[in-house]
This record gives sequence, C-alpha cells and structure tokens, in this order.
Amino acid sequence: MDVVYKTKMLTQGGRGGQIQSDDGSFKLKLSVPKEMGGKGEGPNPEMLFAGAFAACFEHSVRHIAKLDKLPLKGSYVESDMTMYVTFEGQYKIALTLTVHMAASFDQTTADSLLERAKAICPYSDATKGNMTLNLVALLDPPPGA
Repeated sequence: MDVVYKTKMLTQGGRGGQIQSDDGSFKLKLSVPKEMGGKGEGPNPEMLFAGAFAACFEHSVRHIAKLDKLPLKGSYVESDMTMYVTFEGQYKIALTLTVHMAASFDQTTADSLLERAKAICPYSDATKGNMTLNLVALLDPPPGA
C-alpha cells in the first residue's frame, strides 16, 4: 500500500470556531447554522463536508470516464446534504449527489459510471454504511434531445 497524500488540519472552537491547515495555506472561520441555534453568518462543517465529498466524487467520475474512454465532455456535481436526528438521539447524514454530465452516452452508461465511481471514491468508502448516499446522473443534453 502506497501513501498517496497526507494532510493535517487544526480546529479550535467547534462549529463556531475556525479550521486551518498546519501549513497555513487554508484558514476558515466557521459559523453555527441558524437551524442549530447559531447566527448562520458563514460556512459550517456540513457545508465543507458536502462540498469536499462532491469534489472527490466528481474526480472519481472523471477518472472512470477517462479509463473507459467515455465521451464525457464535462461535469459538475450538486451536493444536497441533510442532517437529522434519529429516535435514539443519533445525528445522521443523508447526501444526494446529482452529477450533471455533458456526454453523448445513454442513461444506463451514466448510471453505471456513477456506481463505478462510488466503488473507487475514498469518501464513499469511508462513509459506507454510516450515511445514506443517493446518486443521480443527469445527462446534458438528455438522450434523444
């Protein structure tokens, strides 16, 4: 097993604190969402998670498309995250990733591409069985258009 990348992040102050990389290249003040009793005046950890997951997943989609020589001209991902509390008081996350693809292949190929990307995405692997993950492939233009 070869290490591909390693990083260290520092946080202080929880949801209303700050986060930064140990090398100083990234620094961000966090804000508690209004829905959780905060002022909601800035980004929160859930936004960062949803964005990071989407970016990683899109990279996996592009990687699989390139390996298979699929005609994917471009893509972007909408990440819709919901946090909820179970009857047992556990906080859980549900995430829907809608992958918009400029491509000339059919819906079956698009759906298969997302499933294959899910199999190699480290975020999908890290959260497997721990959250609900829904994947939606939207072709642009739609087949037959």
